[in-house]
Amino acid sequence: MRIVLKQIFPLGRLHATPWRINPFDDPYGEWPPSPWRLVRGVVARWYQWWREDPDRANGCLDPLIDALCKSSYAFHLPLHTQRGAPVRQYFPVEFGWNPKEKKRAALRSYSKSLAQDNYICLPPDADGAVWWFLEGDQWNEALAEALNECLKRMTYFGRAEAFTRIGVEMDATKAPAANCALMERRIAGSVPVLAPESTARREDIERVTDDPESVKRSVPPGARLLYATRPPRPVARAAGTGRRTYRETNLIQFAIGWNVPPEARAIVRLTAKFRGAVLKEMLCKLTGDPQITWSKAPPKVREVVAEMAGKDAQGKPLKGHRHTEYLVWCEDGEPVRLVAWRNGRPFDDNEQAALLKAARRQFSWAAAGNRVDVWKVRLVPLDRAVPLPPGFDGAPAAVWQSVTPYVPPRHHLRGGKPRLGESIENQIRRELSFREFADTEEVTVEQVGSPEWVAVHLPRHQRSETAFIGDRRGYWLRLRFPAPVGGPIRLGHSSSFGLGLFRPVS
Repeated sequence: MRIVLKQIFPLGRLHATPWRINPFDDPYGEWPPSPWRLVRGVVARWYQWWREDPDRANGCLDPLIDALCKSSYAFHLPLHTQRGAPVRQYFPVEFGWNPKEKKRAALRSYSKSLAQDNYICLPPDADGAVWWFLEGDQWNEALAEALNECLKRMTYFGRAEAFTRIGVEMDATKAPAANCALMERRIAGSVPVLAPESTARREDIERVTDDPESVKRSVPPGARLLYATRPPRPVARAAGTGRRTYRETNLIQFAIGWNVPPEARAIVRLTAKFRGAVLKEMLCKLTGDPQITWSKAPPKVREVVAEMAGKDAQGKPLKGHRHTEYLVWCEDGEPVRLVAWRNGRPFDDNEQAALLKAARRQFSWAAAGNRVDVWKVRLVPLDRAVPLPPGFDGAPAAVWQSVTPYVPPRHHLRGGKPRLGESIENQIRRELSFREFADTEEVTVEQVGSPEWVAVHLPRHQRSETAFIGDRRGYWLRLRFPAPVGGPIRLGHSSSFGLGLFRPVS
């Protein structure tokens, strides 16, 4: 017999954390809903029904558990769903002295624990209904009616904020076709779903989560892991709007908003994350796959994004400085603007749209840890009327000074001793000559500040935590040219990611 359930979340949110999963490690929450959670919820509501109407409820619980555990499960999940922004809040844990050493200023109060609540957003009406399809030989009309009595008393599903209405759909013809089935084996793109074992007993279902037999198990007694592939979300398209046409430009500016100003050592981390978000937007638009990455993209798609990625379809760096550079402008030592700039072809409409869409995200410049969410920046696109940063307007100057630290591309020390051929002056003159500046042998280089450790951009196979802590020394310099030259001037290691940027000095 087939049982069809219709479940609606009137507040438009499903809060549910998978079994033994730290919510800080799983930002998506449980989706699709877990049959194990359903069975436990039905059993809990049976006790409420039994208290209200013991004559009708008596003798129904064990057959209900048997039917629910031996059923197969499938779903029709609403297509228009998305992950909500995580909610973090402090909960009281235990009452005692704070601090525990009971010093003079100690008070008796509750200690706190930070919790994170992840949830799925879905339409609050019938468009957001979750349809359950249960198939099993144990079902009959009496059991279906008993199941409905339990479901009518179910007010939440998962966390208490997940207010729900669920019941047996008597007219199964109203149900849509299933678009999500549970599978025994895991395939690419599938997610684990906790379901009851066919042999689960009543004591397994009623076991509390901190029971000694449950707390150290990856799967609770009486349950098993199945797998489901979520249905793809439809592509969102604006109705009745024509294609937007952008003005040609080689430079787009974004104001950097922050609560904690990014440090100079974190500049590359910030620009690299923004570049990755831009590429993600372009690849997703070109392929229609939200999970696409550069390494998985077809060669033709890689070629389209080559000037934004800085490498061709084979992963080799582009020649001729045709790639997009992501630079950071600082004032009083604090980053205030992020600049996307390209020396070659102007940004086309798709590239500009990807830059603006990527800027809607927040980017953390911190290393992994508790402060990742605090140390975030927002990027706000600036109007074309905002003046360009000095050095980007083409005005020539004879003296240029560091805006961000310069990192020599080659080691200028060996065993703590200078390498005369690889001195900072020689490396700068060599690079200026490579960039077709004139009279580079007459350029003088002066150090104007104390060196500091900064992170540099590394290929993926070379990355490590030390890349953020700081693995190269950056220098603050002043360059004097024999005659005024135009900018922008950016030199050294990771100069396409914000380091080694210079400004004109009047």
